[in-house]
Amino acid sequence: MILDLLRIHERECLRLSRRKDSHHLRTKSHVQRITVDATSPSRARLPLMPSGGTVLSIDLSSSAIAATVSSHGLKIPILIDGRLVMPPGAAIGPAGEIYVGLDTTAAMSLPADHRFVDNPTDLLGGPANAAVGAQPDPVDLLAAVLRHVTHHAAVQVNGPITALTVTVPPSWGPRRCGSVSEAANRAGFPPPALVTAPAALAAYATTLGVTVPTGSCVLICQADREPAILTVLQTVADGYRELATQQINLDRGLDHHIAQHVIRTATADSDPLRAVTTAPSNDEADCGPALLESVRTARRLLATQDQAPILLPAPRQPAVITRDDVTVAAQPLLDQIPGAVDELLDAADIDTTHLANVILRPALGVPALAEALTAAAGITPTLIDHPHALADGALSLTTHQPGSAAAARLPRVRLRVGDLTGALLLGACSLALLLQAVLTADISTYSTWVVGVRTSLPQLGAAGALVMLTAFAVAHLAPTTWLAGTSAASTPEPTTGSLIRRGYLTAAVGGAITAALYGLATGTAVRFDYTPYLKWTLGAALPLAACAALVAATAPRISADDLPSWLAMARPAITHAITATAGIYLMRAALTLTAPIYTNNIAGIAGSIGAALLGVATALTMSRSRAIRAITAPGLAIGYALVFTVDTTSALIVGYLAALTWWGIRLTAHTLRLAFAQSGAALHRVTDRLGG
Repeated sequence: MILDLLRIHERECLRLSRRKDSHHLRTKSHVQRITVDATSPSRARLPLMPSGGTVLSIDLSSSAIAATVSSHGLKIPILIDGRLVMPPGAAIGPAGEIYVGLDTTAAMSLPADHRFVDNPTDLLGGPANAAVGAQPDPVDLLAAVLRHVTHHAAVQVNGPITALTVTVPPSWGPRRCGSVSEAANRAGFPPPALVTAPAALAAYATTLGVTVPTGSCVLICQADREPAILTVLQTVADGYRELATQQINLDRGLDHHIAQHVIRTATADSDPLRAVTTAPSNDEADCGPALLESVRTARRLLATQDQAPILLPAPRQPAVITRDDVTVAAQPLLDQIPGAVDELLDAADIDTTHLANVILRPALGVPALAEALTAAAGITPTLIDHPHALADGALSLTTHQPGSAAAARLPRVRLRVGDLTGALLLGACSLALLLQAVLTADISTYSTWVVGVRTSLPQLGAAGALVMLTAFAVAHLAPTTWLAGTSAASTPEPTTGSLIRRGYLTAAVGGAITAALYGLATGTAVRFDYTPYLKWTLGAALPLAACAALVAATAPRISADDLPSWLAMARPAITHAITATAGIYLMRAALTLTAPIYTNNIAGIAGSIGAALLGVATALTMSRSRAIRAITAPGLAIGYALVFTVDTTSALIVGYLAALTWWGIRLTAHTLRLAFAQSGAALHRVTDRLGG
């Protein structure tokens, strides 16, 4: 067990020790000036930034830096040096060069002439002469962090950042908020919109379904960064108002308390390490950075496993801790929770009856903190530990609500041959069924006149339906790809909603016309009345054409946040259509062999296989539920194979056409539900039944 834990610990330490240097690249600045009240960033009526631009939100209030971009209503998490979050540490070289994104482990390998700053924001707000002499300028350090993060954001979204939103601790006032604005100015940006961490956390909680009625209060506890902070916010019409905030200070850091507990339980009374850890001095000097970093790593591991190792200074053996050990070591923090909550509520002039909810950003590896808050406030807290929670929440406070597809512009890529593969395969399937039905038609003639034609009319209907499915596949490419280079500057790029409307309207008209031409072409090929063929090809295509027309009319109303998932659902399932085509083709081939099917074993086997494939395709097309598919696909495959005869072939194909029509109805119902999300419960219930 010890060896396994040590291996895990070594892998974690190696991951943490990767050193990331900053690239001092300045993003091209196309900025928009926004006026904010830097002295009161958490107050209501925060300035709203336009949703059409690219707004970068950076969280400086957590234990690690996270960033999210809002581009045309879509929120995109930013990977910084390939990581979801970036350590806040920075190093200053002898020539003044700055390296950002370093953690404590990476700092251990720095040369002796480099200075490491654990978190530049901790230096803000110091005395006026703090940046003189050997002291680093914290504003320059923060500007380097902003440049580094902004560079990665601009590269990831492939465009300039037009505005900044920064999340700051609630205790910051005009001095430190002004330093943030100055750092943004040195990084090439105007003053950012500032949002306090409790307000950002409360805003993010609302996206998870947490409701806080206007006028009620919410208790926010941020324990992911020391010291832990308690804040009471009151919900107002357009934001939050801070009523009171309070820090929970410990004589030493939580990691130091855990290290002390481990040393007491894992070493002898005569061990000199015990005397060192009880000395009233700095945490890092007491235990050493290696031991404290080992404690931090163990806390991360305890989030997913029951035990974790801690490496003690040599020659001591490693110790193993559990969550219970962390709880015991964190008892000084837990003991202060009841009194701190009471004092905070008194300062805010409220009691627990005014609290609508409690939101906790937990301390790593301390699950008992939630229980302590529950006992003190009488409400079970909502846990939020997503790394981008505060960056996302700040964006929702400083940007407009996401617009509809009519105003959004989703990123598109250049059209490639691979993108057309699906549409080409569907078109090939449609033509294959049409040609087989025409070429295998049994034509009766009298003299030179055609007096009768026997062919599979449902198969012609399937060819017409697959034409419409091909049109759906082509329409799906419209909002996601473009043919050549970007449009000229004088010609604005069309919105995603406009592309959807044009694409699906063209699909409805073009697919119906092509299906009609299929019927006319069949009549011309067999030199017989085209009426029955036109009825089947056009009749099978018209329901899907109507669905495409409804999608074209309503899809531009879909929220920009829902567009990516809707586009994923709107893409036709090509594999299912190919499977159905193969099944229909095999059944028709089996029926058109020279010998009757009941005397030809090969034909019978081929027809049964084709029927089974058609049954599988029908089941997969009818529903998106994996459970339903797992049940119905084998059943329909076996059933179709058993009942396959000359007389049942048409019915089996009609069943697939019904399933294909149901797919179009489901897509239309889902589109209506997203487009008219606020139109009432009755419409929701109807479309939910259709879309389920």
